[in-house]
Amino acid sequence: MPNPADPNSPSMPDMAEILRKAEMQQMQLKLETQFRRNMEMFKTLSPEIYDEFNNYEPTELRLMYTPEGYLNLVNYNLNNKPVYSKDPKEFSREQVDAFVSGPSITSISIRKSDVYNESHIHVKLMNRLLDETKDYPKTATPSSKVPIGMMVLSGCGLGYQIEYMLEKLDIYHLVLFDPHKDSFYASLHALDWMPIMQHFCRRGHMLRLFVGVRPQDAMANLRLMTDKIGLHNIVHTYLYRHFSSKKEEEFVSLYKKEFHLNATGTGFFDDEQVGFAHTFHNLNNNVKLFKHDSSYINHPPALIVGNGPSLDEHIEFIRKHHPNTVIFSCGTALASLARKDIKPDFQVEMERNINIVDWIKLGTTEEFREDIALLCLNTAAPEAIKLFKQSCMARKPNDIGEPLIMDVGGDRSILALQLCNPTVTNAAAAFALSMGFKELYFVGVDLGTAPDGRHHSSLSLYSDVESKATGSKDENEADHSLFNYSAAKYKTKGNFVDEVYTNPYLDSSRVNLQLLIRYFSSSVGGVTCYNSNNGALIEGAETIKQEDINITHKMENRAEFIQTLKDRHFTETLRNNEDKITEKQIHKKYLKQFFNMRKTLTLPKNLDNINDLYQAMSEIYITIAKLEKDDKVAKLFLRGSINGYFALICRACYFQTDKAIFKMFYNKGRKIYMEFLSQAYDFMAKEPYKLDDTYDFILDKLKDKNKENEKT
Repeated sequence: MPNPADPNSPSMPDMAEILRKAEMQQMQLKLETQFRRNMEMFKTLSPEIYDEFNNYEPTELRLMYTPEGYLNLVNYNLNNKPVYSKDPKEFSREQVDAFVSGPSITSISIRKSDVYNESHIHVKLMNRLLDETKDYPKTATPSSKVPIGMMVLSGCGLGYQIEYMLEKLDIYHLVLFDPHKDSFYASLHALDWMPIMQHFCRRGHMLRLFVGVRPQDAMANLRLMTDKIGLHNIVHTYLYRHFSSKKEEEFVSLYKKEFHLNATGTGFFDDEQVGFAHTFHNLNNNVKLFKHDSSYINHPPALIVGNGPSLDEHIEFIRKHHPNTVIFSCGTALASLARKDIKPDFQVEMERNINIVDWIKLGTTEEFREDIALLCLNTAAPEAIKLFKQSCMARKPNDIGEPLIMDVGGDRSILALQLCNPTVTNAAAAFALSMGFKELYFVGVDLGTAPDGRHHSSLSLYSDVESKATGSKDENEADHSLFNYSAAKYKTKGNFVDEVYTNPYLDSSRVNLQLLIRYFSSSVGGVTCYNSNNGALIEGAETIKQEDINITHKMENRAEFIQTLKDRHFTETLRNNEDKITEKQIHKKYLKQFFNMRKTLTLPKNLDNINDLYQAMSEIYITIAKLEKDDKVAKLFLRGSINGYFALICRACYFQTDKAIFKMFYNKGRKIYMEFLSQAYDFMAKEPYKLDDTYDFILDKLKDKNKENEKT
């Protein structure tokens, strides 16, 4: 106690200040202690976080105790302006309560697909399941009282909301996006991350932290999660917005725009079976493998020629620059170029269907194809490869044929061709960049439809079919378009106009092109791309009018350079050419596990609530995902189709509160899923190496058109 008789004794106000300082020191010590604890934990569980933040110095935000006695986050560049308008704990609790009462949910829409091959199993059964569960919204009541397969949290702040979320919600996978490193750094002092990490380190759980990264990079990584956790976890994704800074708004906007892409590229059984069989036969036919080498300089420019509407306006441009560039023709663009007698150097194909053989034959002559080399993926139909005298196949990433190439018929130095789908223009750009080309011109790569509905060049074989249909007397054929985008049409930013129409397929192609350009620009450097098309804007490709393009490169010996490219990148397999991979070898090494695990894929007969359904599906998908290291072939045969059936069953059952209605939708879904397993396993027992036999009905119209032309 202060002594009034002692002149050196502190006064009562002085004493209060001393006590206040002591209290602040204690609080500061507590914050530092919490930070050290968190760092020790992250050092083991997430070394990247430890390395980034162990000696981090904030540049904008810092912690400060308010006069009211609570901890807040303030911006010291703005005179310590508080980030939270009130006690952050109180703010976070109220925010979580509001979210629990009215959650923001983004759902994936899955539509029926056309059946192109009656012998295929997946699409017909999926369409039936869509029909039988189409009425689910009438009885569904969205809420937060269900297992949350995935939640996307925008903004960390001090992190208190994460604690409260885990108290009230059953979250299995959490994605945290925070563009502000200072904010996350502050949370490491204010919040005990140990219980949070313990929650998400359990089986079937995951925490992904995207801190201080660009929105587009976070979104690119987010799209990879479908393969890891399954589409059933993502079909209903919860979006929680803690803050609304400019970068967080950008991320949320991008997320809403590209969320649907999570459902693309998952594959399905029939596709995988065809890819497996085609790879098997292509290896036995000793098709050369594509070898990456992007280290070379002084390459000429590459023209990536697609078959979009803008190709029409670029024909003379291609003809003019043909002598000093290398032309990569994409899919059906080959026939369009043939009509103008422009011979590309490389024809790129990525489709596995056999019908491309007829498309190529109808659009080109054997003489025209004489000096054109084929670049394709390992999934290409063997008969399509035989149409070209020189050919080379690349490893398709995350494909069922990869293990066969690596273990049985190939060279482990052969890398996969990343970001080579979903359209052939993606594959062509990936081939060119992997060959060392650093100056790319996208020609006829529209990735969007014009307001008049044009989707392909007027030179295209597709135009022949539609012109025939337009003049048809059959009312079912008249005015028929092969490419009806209306069901899933939306707009994206245009290259020369504000917006163009696109769809998930084309938009996914655009996004992957952007990722590809960004990857090679950062890893190799010096990559420049140009887009002179009247289609979608491609970030990373400079928008330029055709008349402003100035190609100055001169090719002294064109034929010699093209041959050098082939010598450098077309490699023989390491197998003796006399050897053949036998079906017995393949069955023993790659199909045994597939057949052994059939029983583990069965869904229980009697389930009456979403929690039990979610657990059953998660256990099956975890079993499949774990095959990545042990047996990738078995995983890929099953993953795509199971993703589809589980997503549809989950979508129909998720928010059904009436037990009888839940069971009705579950039993419908389970019946069709079990039919799929029965048919798929029966097919693999009988015809695992069957080549694709899909017949394209459009070819009949093309052949009729050709006959008419011959008569006239």
